[in-house]
Amino acid sequence: MYGFVSGISDNGDITYCPRCGDEPKTYHADGTVTCDNCGFHFGVVECEEEED
Repeated sequence: MYGFVSGISDNGDITYCPRCGDEPKTYHADGTVTCDNCGFHFGVVECEEEED
């Protein structure tokens, strides 16, 4: 699946790394997180279902 995703990432909702499963401890002001274990830098954007 490739496409454009827009939204605001809230790092308060991030409790584990999707790559290694460790709890991240490095939070950034832009809403992203860097995992201290594997170095993965990521954010989470919550999407709402489209209504027909």
